[in-house]
Amino acid sequence: MSKNAFNHFIISIEEYFNQNKRDLPWRKKTPMAYEVWLSEIILQQTRVAQGTPFYKKIIAAYPTVKALAEAPEDELLALWTGLGYYSRARNLQKGAQQIMAEFKGQLPSTSKDLLSIKGIGPYTAAAISSICFGERKGVVDGNVYRVLSRYFGIHSPINQGSGPKEFQELADELVQEAQHPGNYNQGIMEFGALHCTPKKPQCESCPLASFCHAYQHQSIDELPVKIRKNNRTEQTIHFAVVERGGKWAMCKRDTSSIWGGLYEFPRLESAPKKGILMQDPITHKLSHKDLHCHFWAVDEGAIGEAQEFYGKGEMEGLGMPVIVSNFVKNML
Repeated sequence: MSKNAFNHFIISIEEYFNQNKRDLPWRKKTPMAYEVWLSEIILQQTRVAQGTPFYKKIIAAYPTVKALAEAPEDELLALWTGLGYYSRARNLQKGAQQIMAEFKGQLPSTSKDLLSIKGIGPYTAAAISSICFGERKGVVDGNVYRVLSRYFGIHSPINQGSGPKEFQELADELVQEAQHPGNYNQGIMEFGALHCTPKKPQCESCPLASFCHAYQHQSIDELPVKIRKNNRTEQTIHFAVVERGGKWAMCKRDTSSIWGGLYEFPRLESAPKKGILMQDPITHKLSHKDLHCHFWAVDEGAIGEAQEFYGKGEMEGLGMPVIVSNFVKNML
């Protein structure tokens, strides 16, 4: 691709951001590294519209790295309920504790040092270092893969072989020429989220159309290339809903499993012979698995091991999978 096309891309992306950037609570004239870090972790696997209320709730509860590091885990997970991917919350807190211990409570300014922190990967490190400290490190996420592959005509798979490295090298090359690396990085993410969308991108009004390979070659729907893996599995879960004096049995899952560290009703190995199904079975879809969940009202003897019992008000202060949280709110 020509130098003109290369420069046109950078200039257009920065102009797009300056003209179209959304007003988000972590976007400030002088960005705060902790706030940007929190927002980036929340927005992994989560849309901005869904994640923003959670950001506001969590930043109000823990306005500093120190407050997050010292927060009770159950309290943090309760605030996180509904966002999913709960390992993000646990790693976020471990990262805060590491920052307090190793960096005197301040996030480091380079992507290299940020990568040493628990839960921070290459994308998040580049976002924080460029937005908050002006480091010229390119971000690469799903939006960036899509924009770069379409504009530059890259057919390398984004999830296999040398593809990810190729995209990262291009992203790093582009950000070197940007006027402001933080604005450029936010611009390409914003452009992918709002304009160069997966389906029905706004090509007719696109400032990149004149040089865009996919637009010129009618290959928009073909890019980016991603190797599909059909490895979804299914699991059936039978929850035992046991009441004792207006309180219900709950147990905390170990951190090595799905929903690690969260509270749920005790599980039964199979459907109980003596039990009442409290609602129709619900299928809960995770990224890689379908969970078919049944909630059974059973006697205390059905669960065997002694459990802790909680009132409904106490349960609402626990971190629970969203499917369990919804059942508590609607059925108890």
